[in-house]
Parts: sequence; structure tokens; C-alpha cells
Amino acid sequence: MAKLLFIDTNIYLDFYRIRNEVKIPFLAHLEAIKDSLITTDQVEMEFKKNRQVAILEGMKELKAPNKISVPGVLRQDKSARALDKDVQNITSRIWKLNTRLKNVLENPSQSDKVYQALQRLFKKKRDIDLYRKSKKRYEIRELAQKRFMLGYPPRKMNDTSMGDAINWEWLVHIAIQRNTDIWIVSRDGDYGIVQGGKGFINDWLRQEFKERVHKKRNVTLCSRLSQALKEFEIPVTAEEELEEEKIVEQRSKSIQLEIESVYHKQTGPNVELQD
Repeated sequence: MAKLLFIDTNIYLDFYRIRNEVKIPFLAHLEAIKDSLITTDQVEMEFKKNRQVAILEGMKELKAPNKISVPGVLRQDKSARALDKDVQNITSRIWKLNTRLKNVLENPSQSDKVYQALQRLFKKKRDIDLYRKSKKRYEIRELAQKRFMLGYPPRKMNDTSMGDAINWEWLVHIAIQRNTDIWIVSRDGDYGIVQGGKGFINDWLRQEFKERVHKKRNVTLCSRLSQALKEFEIPVTAEEELEEEKIVEQRSKSIQLEIESVYHKQTGPNVELQD
């Protein structure tokens, strides 16, 4: 069955939160299915807008260790001296990594592998992609503006940008043009909820998609990129799935804190969310 894939901005930003080189195979997987991957200039803008902050978030844990105190009676022990040397080596290596970080921030096209791979995807500009020279760009914006003013999903709580609306209107347009299903990878709550690791598309979005595209066409929300890649016949290793699972857990906690913060601002600090 015909299907296309759309990846939300924060999934791309999560590549900076992955702690090992698993991100490189993931990026290669995306390039392997680029003909089925929908990109928009809205996603590109959001990625480049937030990329630096995501990098700094990923570097938070990279701190030089404090000097380890050893009892005076053991100060002359070989292990104590070796421990001091280890701390000095770690501090030196962290300093070198921070220097490397400066290059990544200043010159991403030369020093940032994530940026390089995603730039290739953003530049492909096929008929399924929405970019500045697309003939439908202004029509899509008008539809998105109307959608945003009426409060239609997808959107975040207290959202002041119609970026999600632009992406959705484009997805619907492409689904109509190609007579295809759409898979969305997102875990920020814009397009629906995630429960027990499974994504559930927003009720209104599901109904709207059926009415505007075709009753036999489906829009599927997926919280894990690894799951979506399998749907597009790309093999994913257990290590890749495990690393993404860690990211999902971290993001879920962060999103819950954001929701609680907004809720308390609206209802008062003494009101708690009910389970």
C-alpha cells in the first residue's frame, strides 16, 4: 500500500541527545528512504532555529570532575597519584571536546554530521516537499492560518505559531495528490497522544484526514522512528531501538513537566493533575 513518512522537528533534534554513534546509522536510514520522506521548509527552519540549544542540552552532562579528596595517610600511594592523573586527563579531554563544540556551532556544514545529513534531506526538494518556491506555498499558508485561528489541531497548548498547521495542511494535500497513507513520527503531543509506547492520532485529525483524502486512506502516529523505519522496510538494530527508547523516556518526562507547568499557570499552583 502506498505510504509516505513525515518526521516532526523534535525527532530530528533528538539526534543531538543520543549518547553514542547510533545516530549515524539512523541518519543513513533516512537518506535511504528520502523519496518517501516528506520535508517542509517549516521543519527546516524549526530545526535550524533550535539546533544550537539542542546541542547545548546534550552537552550538559559533560562536566569536568571535581578533585577527589584522598585521606592524607594515602596521599603518597601510587593509586592516589594515578587518580590525580586520571582526573587531569579527563579534564583535558573535556576541554578538547568543548573546543570541538565551538567548531560544531560555528561551522555546522563542515563539523556537524547530523546537520550535514539533514541538510541533504532538506535540499532534495521533490514534489512531496514544501519549500519556498513551491507553487502551493501561499495556498497552504492561507489554509493553515484559517486552521490556526479556529483552534484546530495539530497545535501545542498556548501555541503562538501556525507551523504545525502548515505541516498538516501540506500532508493532507500530498495525501490527496498521491492517494497515499501518511505516517507521522512525533512524540510532542501535537498530533495525538502516546500511551504504552503506541501513538494514537488526534480524533479530529483522523476524521478530517478520512473526509478530505479518502475513507480508505489512513494517517498513523508513531512515537518511535525505529518503528516507522521498519514499516518502510528499513532494518533497525536492537541497539538503535534501545537508544531511542532512552530518548523517548527522557522526552516523556520533559513533556509531562511542560504540561503540568502550563496547567498550574492556568488553574493555580495548588491544583494537581489527576491520574
